[in-house]
Amino acid sequence: MERFLAISPRSQLWLFHTALALNILGMMLTDMWIPMVVGAIVTTYLSIDALIRVRYILPLKKTLLELERENAVLRKKISDVEQSSAFEY
Repeated sequence: MERFLAISPRSQLWLFHTALALNILGMMLTDMWIPMVVGAIVTTYLSIDALIRVRYILPLKKTLLELERENAVLRKKISDVEQSSAFEY
């Protein structure tokens, strides 16, 4: 989902929400309805995508990395215990 790598996801969130507000304002102030409606649909999609990424996906990735690290530590401890018990016999 990381398509826009030049700016941070939080900055993308603010950028797309600002673009959506400007599109809606442009629809109210001008007679260019078709381009503004298309722009509003596109910026709505980008705003929702950025919001989901910032609120759910990035924290989930961080939690998943922490769990993978913890899993690796626990597997190492288990293998150490198995090796030490093999030496006792």
